[in-house]
Amino acid sequence: MNSKVFSLHEVLAVARIHPFYSAQIQYPPDSKAIQNALDAAASDQAAPDFRLFPLTTKKQLYKAIERLTADTSPENTYRHSSYLSITGGGSGGLPMLFATDAFENRVQRARMGEFIRTCGLVGPGDWVLTTHTSGHFYRSLDLTLEILENAGASVLSAGNVMELAEVTAALAHYRGNVLSGDGSQVIRAIHHIATLPAEERKLIKIDKIIYTSEPLTPAQRAYVTHVLGPVKIYSLLGSSEAGPWALSCPDLTGDGPPEVPGAADFVFDTRTMRIEILDPSALDGGDDSAGEGGESLPDGSPGIIVQTSLQRLKNPLVRYVSGDIGSLHPLPELATTSGVIPLSELEHFRVLRLRGRDGRFSFKWYGMYFEFDKLAAFMQAEERGILQWQVVLASSESSPELTLEVRVLVPSSNVGDAVAAKSELVKAIEDYFVVFPENTHLFLIKFVKDLTEFERSSTGGKVLHFIDRAH
Repeated sequence: MNSKVFSLHEVLAVARIHPFYSAQIQYPPDSKAIQNALDAAASDQAAPDFRLFPLTTKKQLYKAIERLTADTSPENTYRHSSYLSITGGGSGGLPMLFATDAFENRVQRARMGEFIRTCGLVGPGDWVLTTHTSGHFYRSLDLTLEILENAGASVLSAGNVMELAEVTAALAHYRGNVLSGDGSQVIRAIHHIATLPAEERKLIKIDKIIYTSEPLTPAQRAYVTHVLGPVKIYSLLGSSEAGPWALSCPDLTGDGPPEVPGAADFVFDTRTMRIEILDPSALDGGDDSAGEGGESLPDGSPGIIVQTSLQRLKNPLVRYVSGDIGSLHPLPELATTSGVIPLSELEHFRVLRLRGRDGRFSFKWYGMYFEFDKLAAFMQAEERGILQWQVVLASSESSPELTLEVRVLVPSSNVGDAVAAKSELVKAIEDYFVVFPENTHLFLIKFVKDLTEFERSSTGGKVLHFIDRAH
């Protein structure tokens, strides 16, 4: 692979003079300051002391980002030539954006495309139809298009607003063989294909699925193969902060460890991302007091995933707590014997076994993260008038998609006597969870009469604010 990456020494040199990692620094370094830092790093023969940097959490990072985004000073290079992408799900207001150097972003897309092609997910001859989201500051559609084109595929940009009937008609008409989208979008399209008459279904020849943003449950995977037959199911892993950086390919890793239900194995290139697995106790002090985190756990031991990107220099990502739980593993023998990846590349690849979100941070529904602290702040805001609340994530009875139910208790006057107030609250909650025509059938707001309609903990009898019945 030829696309540019940076050394750990270079990334740390710039991070030391960046406001993400020092509250005393006002603005990110300009190109001259960056070059000076790189020159100094080049002349420094000492090995970089990685653990001089404390762990960085989303809460800490976005304190700096919020300040930098609002500062329109010409000296504020954070606002210069940036690729802007949304992070997280609903927030009750304008979303928080993460800025990446636009050129660095394009180089990362090119390298991810090379990685996908090297691992054999897609290549010349593949026609991909993608239903990823665009607009409202989401960049998943244009990101997916360019990455897969860089991998050698031809891509149909369906987007998330195209009707399912048009999606299936396009797959048949253009002989598309790959369907791509967020996990929920893929399942929704497969569910529609299952309802088609036999003569229409046989015109659709999908042999690959590439999903992103959320895991497919074992039941959903079984449903996909039931409808489509022996289709290959791949996944891409990334985030607003780290960009795209890993992929799931059963041809290289197998179908996943049966002893860890719901886990998924992702292959990544150690030349582009450094991963630490730390004991969860590293964050026992909370988001505001993350320390150095201690030694990385040995291979196979699950813990919190900490990322350092070797593709981000202008706004470095150093020892960032992703909010996920996982473990590191060497590539299995299958990857070596498959002959898919050149041996010269294999030595740089490792496996991250992703086990899901750290329950202390957030949950995911319809391809979006919802952070618990922001959700609590939204629900408990005085203007909402909510006395108690509960969110339930569950499997749908009528489809393989996941449902989200929000239960709220409000004063009786707000329910019976003030229809306008109730309607306003419903709209606010739907806006927060980004409910739109595509997913409205999976979302329910239930106004309960009293506390007995909430589920409670078996120990203290407290109302559980989040219940996960899907995983």
